[in-house]
Amino acid sequence: MHKGTGFHPIPHLDHLLGVIDLDSYRQLDDFWSFSKLIVKHKIIMYSSLPDKGNFKKNIIKFLVYGSVVYLTSELLRYSAMDEMLGRKFSEDSAVEYLQSLALLFCSIIYIWTYRNIESVKPLSIGLFGFHFASFIREQDAFLDEYLFDGAWQTFAFGVLIFAIAKIALNWKLFLTNVSTFTHSTAYGILLSGILTTYIFARLYGRKIFWAVVMEGQYMRDVKNVSEESLELYGYVLLMIASFEYLLFIRSLSGNHLSGLNHNKNLENISN
Repeated sequence: MHKGTGFHPIPHLDHLLGVIDLDSYRQLDDFWSFSKLIVKHKIIMYSSLPDKGNFKKNIIKFLVYGSVVYLTSELLRYSAMDEMLGRKFSEDSAVEYLQSLALLFCSIIYIWTYRNIESVKPLSIGLFGFHFASFIREQDAFLDEYLFDGAWQTFAFGVLIFAIAKIALNWKLFLTNVSTFTHSTAYGILLSGILTTYIFARLYGRKIFWAVVMEGQYMRDVKNVSEESLELYGYVLLMIASFEYLLFIRSLSGNHLSGLNHNKNLENISN
């Protein structure tokens, strides 16, 4: 399409020069000029070739995440064996501590990205607020006993209000962050963790459900073990999602720098 009639880049054209802004080569007279430029300087299109590096990374991730899930199931088994009947997976059990550690891990990841990566500050503080408020919620018994009744609500809602205020100050950037984030692996895992922990586990752990399952032989330990195990698995998903988020944000930063370098190369070539 010649100059004056508009420029419509073909799909995946951006992969020819890496991750760059389309405006950087819209300045060319037309598509054919750009094609000749590619042929002349022997720029190879790699997008159709399999990425062996990514394949290896995904295999490693599968093994690592699978190992984490396996270790979690083993910890649940040992905890169930170690605790007394009638006290299995209670508020002061090892499982509860593991849940808190998982949420604390997530909170540290998100507050680190908030403090160190400017371009995702509103999204990072929102994710931090959600996870840290959940962490505070897990300490409800401790806070109510050693501080005052309703202490966890005060602190948790305080964190959420602070996070929401930060998001409101950067609303447009937050929407941009969310739009990008929803296309990532981290988002899918995060959504799975939230649905597992905050919705399904709560409904699954209702006493009315387990009373129907066990009929006249209702045992609270069975309900607790089942519910808390599912909840811990959800927290493990959230922990994996936070790590994937860190990888995702770092990859975006790397691609941005790569794109800038490619833009400079393109300018040098066109000149």
